[in-house]
Amino acid sequence: MSGNEHDIRQLRGEAELAEFARFPFRVYHDRAAWWPPDLRSEAEFFAGRSQFAAELDLSCWGAFRDGTMVARVGAVINHRYIRHWHEPLGHLAHFEALPGQDEPVEALLERALQWLAERGMKFARSGFAAFLDYPYAIDHYGELPSFLLRGNPDYYHAYFKNAGFETEKGHLDYTAALTPEQLARYEETITRARQSNVTVLSWRQYGFKRAVDAWTDIINESFARHWGWNPVGRDELRPIMAPLEGSAVPELSIVACIGAKPVGAVFSVPDLSSLLARVQAGARLSAERGGGKRGALINLGVLEEARRRGVATAMAARSFLTMASRGMRYAGYTLVLDDNWPSRRTAAALGARVTGNFVTYRKVL
Repeated sequence: MSGNEHDIRQLRGEAELAEFARFPFRVYHDRAAWWPPDLRSEAEFFAGRSQFAAELDLSCWGAFRDGTMVARVGAVINHRYIRHWHEPLGHLAHFEALPGQDEPVEALLERALQWLAERGMKFARSGFAAFLDYPYAIDHYGELPSFLLRGNPDYYHAYFKNAGFETEKGHLDYTAALTPEQLARYEETITRARQSNVTVLSWRQYGFKRAVDAWTDIINESFARHWGWNPVGRDELRPIMAPLEGSAVPELSIVACIGAKPVGAVFSVPDLSSLLARVQAGARLSAERGGGKRGALINLGVLEEARRRGVATAMAARSFLTMASRGMRYAGYTLVLDDNWPSRRTAAALGARVTGNFVTYRKVL
């Protein structure tokens, strides 16, 4: 950019929201591999036409220098989160920026925070909102992260710290190697669970639509006091999950039952890098990062009444065994809070190790 003049604009209308949605292609265009946004879904979300729109107030902002967008951010007020946690907290979501744009980025974040404050928010968070936004990577810059996770540039952290944000939470991404020895341990884990009257079934076996509803209910209850979470409705998740019925997801995702009652659920996906990632010609992904060889367990919930009975490890083991049967050599266990020690112990029991670190930021307004 040749000039120093910048301006901050609130973006409205189809053309401006489309520009907002396309902006990551400028930030990541030279990456060997990255997860591009679904342009239609992102524009629909910020136009207020997503499944979650009724509970959200949204505003899109762009920073421009010499008429060209150099950074973007969405300001979000999630009324369901506020009711659930009794906390006047707004979110800055979908932040992206080019390097060397300190002044316009600072002005952009300040204006978006002002928008939140004008509507009664006392705090702001960036880097986590259930189903809406994900944490910022603090290592493995330039590599393809796990599905759904950010592969942001390293300079993002300076932008947030210069804007007065503090690190609020750390998050971990685990990876387990699906070796013959580890797979044998998973079989033993499932056998022990069965001896405790725990049955683990794939969503296909349980019935896909019933499984989606069971997963929704179990996640809402088991995550009720989980930091950052807020409940979601069956009617919101059914249309999101319905297109996955014909994919590998119903085989990899699990419901655990004690007797006839569902007490645990896992949502897992196959390696989607060949389908959804943008990989430059000639670039090769390591099997541990993707390339068709790394599935991912996205979330796992167990009802309080069924905890400490091996339900979590049995469900994950069944999911990982299925991944291996489909040719995957690694399994992700994503995303775990630093201080969620029960989940970290489950990851260790599965033979997984930390392969990525992420953070969420917070600011008092």
